[in-house]
Order: sequence, then C-alpha cells, then structure tokens
Amino acid sequence: MTGITLTLATCCTSSAEAEIFHRQTIPDFRAVSIAYDALVCGIWVANESNEVVLLSTFGKEIRRFDSGMRSVRSLTVEEDSILVASGWGEFRRFDRDGRALDAPFRLSETLYDTEGLHRDADGSFLVVEDDPSRLLRIAADGTVLMELYGDSFDPPMTEPQGVTRDPYSGNVLVVDDNEGLNSLFELAPDGRVLSVTPLSEYGFDAEGVALQPETGTLYVGFDSGQALAIFDWIPTEITIDTPLERGPDCAYS
Repeated sequence: MTGITLTLATCCTSSAEAEIFHRQTIPDFRAVSIAYDALVCGIWVANESNEVVLLSTFGKEIRRFDSGMRSVRSLTVEEDSILVASGWGEFRRFDRDGRALDAPFRLSETLYDTEGLHRDADGSFLVVEDDPSRLLRIAADGTVLMELYGDSFDPPMTEPQGVTRDPYSGNVLVVDDNEGLNSLFELAPDGRVLSVTPLSEYGFDAEGVALQPETGTLYVGFDSGQALAIFDWIPTEITIDTPLERGPDCAYS
C-alpha cells in the first residue's frame, strides 16, 4: 500500500549510555527472532526453520509448533495471536497452541525482507530490513508511517536484524549483526541514536532481541554463535512524556 513516508535525520549518540548486565547464556540454541509474551510468561523464538518455540523466561522449552511455512524469519506477539513472517513478504497468524488462524497474507506491499518485527501497543508494527538497512513503522492497514535508514545513523547501522520497544522508556532497541557492528542500538522514537552497546563479549552474530519490560530483562539471540544471552538492561533516558511505572514480573517465571 502507498502511504506517507517520513525519512528522519538522526544525530550523534548521547553522552550517557544504556547499561546491560549479563545474567546467563544458553548455549547451542539458535534464535534469529524473539518476542516476549506476558500472557504465557515466556519467549517465542524463531530459528529460521518451519518451527516456532516457546521458552520460559529462564530459557526452558515449554512447547513448539510447526508453522507449515517454508521458514519463520521473524515473529511478534499480538493480543490474541502470534504473527510470523517468512522473510519473503509472507505473514501468518497462529494462536498460542500453534493453530493457524488465517491463510498466508501480505502485511504491506513494501515488505519483503522482514528481518525483525514488533507489534507496538497502538497496533502498528516496527519492522527492520537489511537490504537496504532501514527501520519502519507500519500501520495495521499496511501504510508506512515512518522510515529510517540505518546508513544515516551515527555510527551507521548496516545490518539490522531484530527490533523491540520498551514501553516504559519509549526507546526502540535494534540489534545489528556481525556484518555490521554486532551491537545493540538504542533509539529514541524519532530515530535519535541514544547508545550503541557492543555485544561481541557475549556472542557472535546478534540477530534476535526481546525485552521483558516489567523487569528490564533483555534477551539477545546470536545466530552463527548459536546462543541466547539474558541481561538486565537500564535505558539511557526516558524519551516519552508520560513514562509508565514498571509492573511486577509475570506469575510463572
């Protein structure tokens, strides 16, 4: 669909920096896309096979299901479903038991190479692609609301692979893989770069990212490194006018 595209300039990183504190790493586990689900107190994971896996917040497998798709490249959580993307423009919804809720469809005519996907609270989607490198906000009807090119960032974000947003700070988190900086970018809602945190100390080829916002628990999946790392995360700054107070952890952690 055709929509208004906003290309926003970005500026240099802030003098303050976000903080991450490593908790643990789950080895021998491929996670190219990750999404936190408070309803089941777990983490949905895509590993670029046809399967989707649900882990507890401590990394224990709860269930898995076959998507029936060629592969699942990215996924996100909606109120009543899990939305998965093949990476070639095809999307499909499933319930939390793995039952398909619809036939494959196109979310937007502009989306093909969907490397990362996050449904925001207002029903719009944050999407990252790496060819070209860009971060988009897509309305539920497919209209492009925002378009940011990673090459314009300082430093450049050349291979974005995963995206999520912290509703308490307002900040968007994007991981750039090993062909880029193998780092976590923290962005203000307008695309301003707040911090860039190197991740090579913890793993190789960062591709998935998710946040349990109530606790500030950050999950990063490393593709070639075959690992899932878990951190405590503190944002650089609050970038929304009315920040929320962090709630309690979900009941089943």
